[in-house]
Amino acid sequence: MNIVLLGHIGFMLCSVVVVMLVRFVKPGKINSFVGYRTPLSMKNEETWGEANRLSARIQIWVSIIFCMLTVCSYLLVGGMTSFYVCSSLLAIMSISVFPITEYNLRKKFDADGKYLS
Repeated sequence: MNIVLLGHIGFMLCSVVVVMLVRFVKPGKINSFVGYRTPLSMKNEETWGEANRLSARIQIWVSIIFCMLTVCSYLLVGGMTSFYVCSSLLAIMSISVFPITEYNLRKKFDADGKYLS
């Protein structure tokens, strides 16, 4: 089996592990170790819960889309170029969870973590 295919399989396995963790490991109270942790998300329990629910849903979609793009990249591009494309996509898509979640939190909560009316 070639190394590029193994790399793509590794990418997809990592995405599946992320989905499983996000789906089954729920952060409880606000903490510094587990969960979506930004200043706004840690204001109170409401912002914490909303941020973690939203970021989990986004991360699941990111993982699903990434797996589909990984397969397409391997089949259409192939070789190490495909591996580099997937590495870049994974970084960009993973980082995109933060601005999307923060944008949605700011639509629901003010700077003090209170619901907007």
